[in-house]
Amino acid sequence: MNCQIVSRYNVVYEGPADLVLLPSVNGQLGILRNHVRMYTKLQPGIITVRLAGEDTFYTATGGIAEVKPDVVRILVDSSENVDEIDVERALEARKRAEEAMKNAPSRNSTEFMRAMMEMKKSNLRISASQRRQMHRGTRNMQP
Repeated sequence: MNCQIVSRYNVVYEGPADLVLLPSVNGQLGILRNHVRMYTKLQPGIITVRLAGEDTFYTATGGIAEVKPDVVRILVDSSENVDEIDVERALEARKRAEEAMKNAPSRNSTEFMRAMMEMKKSNLRISASQRRQMHRGTRNMQP
C-alpha cells in the first residue's frame, strides 16, 4: 500500500508500506493493505512505517489519518523522521519552554499556551529518540 505523511510544512514521507502504526486517540491502530475505509483523529505520538521488515519512525503532533484499502494518508501539524532528531536541540527547546511557562503572565495567556505546546513537542521528540535507541538495541540483540 502507499503511505503519505504530510505536515503543514512539507511531505515527510511518501512511499510503500507493509504496515502503518498510528497513535489514534482510541489507542494504537495498525493498518495493513485492504483495511476498511476510515478516518481517525491522531494524538501526539509516533507513527511507525514498516517496509520489508524494517521500521521507520516519525513523530506526529496530532492530526488525522485517512485510510483506504491501498492508501494511508496522514495529515499532521508537524512531523519528522525520528532518525533526524537532534536530541540536544530538543533538550534546549524544552528548557526554553519551561522558562517561558514560568515567565508567562498567566496560565491562560497566549505565551503560556505557546510554551506548553513547545514543551509537548520537545518531550515527544526526546521520547521518540529514546524509543528509537531502544529499538536499535533490541534489534542488535536478536540472532
